[in-house]
Amino acid sequence: MPKFVGFTKEGIDFLEKVKNNNNKQWFDTHYDCYQKEILEISRDLVEDLGEQLQQIAPAINVVPKVNGSIYRFARDARFSKDKTPYKTHISYLFWQGALKRTRCPGFYLAIRPEYIQIGVGINHFTPEYLEAWRRQCAHPGSEKKIRKIIDTLKKSGVMFHGEQLKRLPKAFSNANHPKEYLNQDLIRYKGFKCWYQLPLPEEVYSADFVNYCYEYYQKLLPLFHWMVDILGHFSVETDFSDQ
Repeated sequence: MPKFVGFTKEGIDFLEKVKNNNNKQWFDTHYDCYQKEILEISRDLVEDLGEQLQQIAPAINVVPKVNGSIYRFARDARFSKDKTPYKTHISYLFWQGALKRTRCPGFYLAIRPEYIQIGVGINHFTPEYLEAWRRQCAHPGSEKKIRKIIDTLKKSGVMFHGEQLKRLPKAFSNANHPKEYLNQDLIRYKGFKCWYQLPLPEEVYSADFVNYCYEYYQKLLPLFHWMVDILGHFSVETDFSDQ
């Protein structure tokens, strides 16, 4: 039986208030609100949305706890330019693979008072994944497939994000005909994530939010499957110098 019935107005308002009260003293004073209106409801959302997603991606990990499918609300200031102690959004990840969760292909969700993001991808590729990603983006047997997926998503309004090299990697730039690579833009990525960015929907306050997100994830599924498939190509042939 579904558990998630929607976030409350108090929960979304809590995210808004954190912006102007981003300090430990205020957060500690309002911790009960965070626990009840954010964390407890987030666990229910992860369970119900995860169950839906497993219908189209049976092997994904669904872990309804913090540092599982629920990102920590406290900011890790060591790796962020923003040194405020808390985030102003809640975010979730359902991932597939045996690597660290943030290094695996995953379904991503972020909720802010103004908008939500529904996406797939990997923030930062491991060296092995990066190598396989580049080779598959250039491989004659798969380069057109990923180009079609990307172009279709772009037309549907998807936003693409990730750190990129300014130039092609040396192994590709030294090729005889580098301009022949169909996916030069993709080859330059060091991590790749994309999402639909949508105004905060009314569905977020009801159980309908699960199906709302699920419909967008279905559109992103071809890219998710393509990225999962790369996990099986860590030992792909690496000599493309004759192309």
